Amino acid sequence: MLIRRTKTRKALEWMMDRPARVIISSFLFIMLVGTLLLMMPFVTNSGESIGFFDSLFTTVSATCVTGLIVRDTATTFNTLGRVILLILIQVGGLGLVTIYTFGVSLVKRKVNVKTRVLAQESTGSFSYSELTGLLRTIILMTLFFEMAGFVLLATQFVPLYGYGDGLFKSLFMSVSAFCNAGFDVMGDTAAGPYSSLTAFNGNTLVMFTTVFLIFSGSLGFHVWKDLIDYCSRKLRSFVHHDKKERTNIHMKLHTRLAFVMMVMLLLVGAALILVMEWTNKDPLSIGSFPVWERIKAALFQSMSMRTAGMNSIDLLAMRDCTKILCAVLMFIGAGAGSTGGGIKVQVFALLLYSIRSDFAGNPEVIIKNHRVSRTTVQRALTIFTLGICVVVVLACVLSVTERSLLAAGKFTFLDLLFESASAFGTVGVSSASTPQFSFWGHLFIIPVMFLGRIGPITFAMGLILKDKKYVKSVYPEAKIHLG
Repeated sequence: MLIRRTKTRKALEWMMDRPARVIISSFLFIMLVGTLLLMMPFVTNSGESIGFFDSLFTTVSATCVTGLIVRDTATTFNTLGRVILLILIQVGGLGLVTIYTFGVSLVKRKVNVKTRVLAQESTGSFSYSELTGLLRTIILMTLFFEMAGFVLLATQFVPLYGYGDGLFKSLFMSVSAFCNAGFDVMGDTAAGPYSSLTAFNGNTLVMFTTVFLIFSGSLGFHVWKDLIDYCSRKLRSFVHHDKKERTNIHMKLHTRLAFVMMVMLLLVGAALILVMEWTNKDPLSIGSFPVWERIKAALFQSMSMRTAGMNSIDLLAMRDCTKILCAVLMFIGAGAGSTGGGIKVQVFALLLYSIRSDFAGNPEVIIKNHRVSRTTVQRALTIFTLGICVVVVLACVLSVTERSLLAAGKFTFLDLLFESASAFGTVGVSSASTPQFSFWGHLFIIPVMFLGRIGPITFAMGLILKDKKYVKSVYPEAKIHLG
């Protein structure tokens, strides 16, 4: 008995030893609680349990704000089940460590050093000094955007579904869109199960409100904090008529890079989707809509494909070239420090600047007169490489587990690659219909959703068994031919 207690204590000490491990453990704890709750019979419409595995898959998808589902949310779960899912999405989007640290600081208790380190790792904060302000920004901006989305969506959903159902659908869809979760509760409407927002292509307010929420959640809280600080300083300089101060106020490079890349990917993605799908006349495809609705649908899918996972068109009817483009958008994902997944737009931008520097013969990566450290470039390359490996390996594994469906022509390998990118990017869209996958297919998707949410680097750091040993050694330079 004593030996068992000692092993348990050592296991707990190992889990609490590093911030990365604590973050991983917090997500695992949420998933355990969520799985136990969702497998209860009193949370379903039928009064029967959906079973452990379906509960686990749904909980992981909600906590990792992915959106891949094996059961339609609206037709499977009752109000209590949907509320549990809503809480899982909210906690998963913000992170348990972030919520806990803010709660401690809110009740005026002293946040100890270890908790600060955890919160700094969870939020991606560069220093302790900016941590408190960043936590406040995260909570306040989340409440602001979700409430604004709730009010706007309620103006459309309440007349359609009544006060009770309409208000809940508005709240659920607002939280799901801002947290980039991709879950929806539209399956019990006339559009039918797994319909997402396909019935609202003609509703400009619903479409653009959802796009705005997705964009706001995926931009990143660091960016929002800097934008608020920048605008407040500018306003202050105008009030005091201080032209000298006004010219010295600039946005951080991180903010400019994130904002420009987000807008560029949104517009370029929408334009390419529009061109590729313009003549696709299949039902619920872009080519079957009026011109204005085609533009709205393309903008919506370009934004949603980046990490949200809601759809307003039939994804199964998309052309192969569009699926490839969407897989790339899903792989890139959202901004760093946001509710979204993927390798992050900053990593993608850094790789593009690195390639440009190589072509220019510049040994340093320079962005807007700022030098990027070699360590940062190496980490970006590591994240990109690990992401590619995870997506390709999962697609290959699925081609084995789902070989009978492949042989029957239910979908192609490209659909499996699309599914893999969706799982890693925590997007949640599917062109192969996730529910028809086998048990083994679902089993291999679960860890990829988890890895996509916490990030490959965080996961790798959590698995490191020993601290780094810094040994001062001088090694001869290696000369390796690269082409």
